Amino acid sequence: MEFASIRKGFSLLAAGIFSPVLLCADPVPDPAAAYLPKIVLDEFNPDVNDAARANSAAARGGKLRIRTPVDYQHLNNLTVTGQPERVVINHMSDSLVDQDFETLEYYPEMAWSWREADLIKTKTGEQEIGRIVARDADTVTFVAGAWKTTFGKFDVVPPAEGATHVVLTEQWGGEKYEGRLRIRQHTIQVDAGFDSALAAGARKIAIAELDTWEFRIGTVSETRPFAKEAVVFDFRIRPGVTWSDGEPFTAEDVKFSYQTLVNPAVDAQSLRNHYEDVESCEVTDGGKSVVFKYRKTYFQALSFLGGRTGASYFVPRHIFKPEQFGGDEKAFAEAFNKSEFKERPVYTGPYRLKEWRREDSLTITRNEKYWKNNLPDGAIAKWKKGQPWLDEITWTVYKESAASTKDLLRGVLDVDLDVEPSTWVQADTNTPEFLAAMTRAEKIGFLYTYIGWNLTRPIFQDKRTRRALAMLIPREDICRSVHHGVAFPVDGPMFVNGPGYDKTVKPIAYDLAAGRRELARAGWLDRDGDGILEKNIDGQMVPLSFTYSIHNARDYHQKIADIIKESVEQAGIRMTILKSDWTIFSTTVKDKNFDAVRFAWGTEIEPDPFQIFHSSQMENKGDNFVSYKNERVDELCVRIRETLDPVARWEMAREVHRLIAEDQPYCFLEGFKETYFINRKLRGVKLYPDQYTHDFTEWYWSAVPENRR
Repeated sequence: MEFASIRKGFSLLAAGIFSPVLLCADPVPDPAAAYLPKIVLDEFNPDVNDAARANSAAARGGKLRIRTPVDYQHLNNLTVTGQPERVVINHMSDSLVDQDFETLEYYPEMAWSWREADLIKTKTGEQEIGRIVARDADTVTFVAGAWKTTFGKFDVVPPAEGATHVVLTEQWGGEKYEGRLRIRQHTIQVDAGFDSALAAGARKIAIAELDTWEFRIGTVSETRPFAKEAVVFDFRIRPGVTWSDGEPFTAEDVKFSYQTLVNPAVDAQSLRNHYEDVESCEVTDGGKSVVFKYRKTYFQALSFLGGRTGASYFVPRHIFKPEQFGGDEKAFAEAFNKSEFKERPVYTGPYRLKEWRREDSLTITRNEKYWKNNLPDGAIAKWKKGQPWLDEITWTVYKESAASTKDLLRGVLDVDLDVEPSTWVQADTNTPEFLAAMTRAEKIGFLYTYIGWNLTRPIFQDKRTRRALAMLIPREDICRSVHHGVAFPVDGPMFVNGPGYDKTVKPIAYDLAAGRRELARAGWLDRDGDGILEKNIDGQMVPLSFTYSIHNARDYHQKIADIIKESVEQAGIRMTILKSDWTIFSTTVKDKNFDAVRFAWGTEIEPDPFQIFHSSQMENKGDNFVSYKNERVDELCVRIRETLDPVARWEMAREVHRLIAEDQPYCFLEGFKETYFINRKLRGVKLYPDQYTHDFTEWYWSAVPENRR
């Protein structure tokens, strides 16, 4: 069999679980890209036609003012938990590897290239890095010393048709790389496992000759052959990258950032769970590279190691000076958690913090020392010399949408990216005057809302109770009466239009009578005639009474809470509504100091459910703050992470969806059409299929208003 035609799968059967791993697939686009919506430049702007899109030319200059319904907690990218803060941080930070959300292709950014490899260990030898190019139940075929390397197209000489090698440009030494080529829009990938010279030395190794390692899922473990795929990543740091204070960004910064992130005393559990299986991080090649080694395969390893997902995890070593703590991790973590960095951060991105007036506004300004603008045009995919086009971006706090609507018309505000449904449909945002000034845009959001039940509370520990509560919540009515048709019910934790969402799950319909019957079956009865249900729990009569927590950043949260309160009280449940400021609310949730909470998660085309639903994430202020535990869900969350075959991952994700829909640790509420008001003079607007929808570095004014110069 020729190496180029290998498309062999291998299954590990353990505990009755089929866990397929795709090996050496022919070069095809990411299968998840089939689920992406088509993106059209300035799609909703009536002033932009196809000819204008084809000939768009960005102009530099001007300021942008955006409405935000919340003030920000802080801007330390490792310890922040809120999506609003990450939007700001994303515009001040860069990644080793970025991603094109129109194709899902990864491409080099602060790293000029990266390479990936597999790892084997025989019973008689040391670990070897290389490429596993085939495997079956009895053998693995291994090419020692081979890597799969990805370059930006700008950094290689264009290969001839049918070529089996690439040559780097003179800037990178003109080195030749042999192997199977995968040519994509922004990158060229060279898999040396299929280099004719290296492949000639490929050897078949019997599974029985391999050392073993112990794979754990909760309390269950299994012994596996030591042949691990996609566990070594080598990022070559791009020379000339600088922090916003002008200091160079180095491989030591990457290592320091990783070490800070995995320090258990640093308040970074929301991110840390994605790095728990990293075995080592080493600076190599005289400081030119940083190499990570995973203990086991993780399908999102490139994204998290490269720093693309959410906001990059990189922090400047020269600011924190870890050497002054003499190796005392706890003392360093205490200082890091309290550092002024969260108020005055230094990052590597196109903008830097200019001014932050608490409860009023936050402004970022162009980073005049931005490293990308020292590079030739086209050196980085999706980046043009001169970006970002806007001089400044200000987020202004408007907790009431009515005031923001008036200021949009007055030209005080330019954009509202958090339009409430009632505002979207009200008369004054649909008048000719308003439409002459504003573009109305919408897309399906990468977000779902839910009620999280604190499962440490005795009243919520019976699944029947949680399912009964779901029957008492009129989701369809909420979508119609509160959200005015721009919301729709959801029944699970995956993106509603993604491959992991199981559309066969039967929704729990609103049925007051059925909910009462289910509560009775769960032991909840009004024994003393006071109108409130009670149940004997551990020898004590406990009323079915709870506090429902919401934040004050959106008007409709109170309306929904009132509807839910009226409904559940008809079934004999006492519910108290607790409204608080966003910063207090988010801290309360992290500290698990709640009964029931209305919250939301941003998601992705293909999310990783481990962070939210694996039981290990109940601890250290992890994102499983409802304290949900299901051994099968735990197992699937782990197996999803280690499975490289996307179709197999999707099947497991759908099972996670089904199990969680059955257990109801959350009462899933709705997904949304995200609705936006955008000044009609703004151009370069794309609505990306991601929870971080907008890239303001691409936006520009067709004509800068006087008050934005």
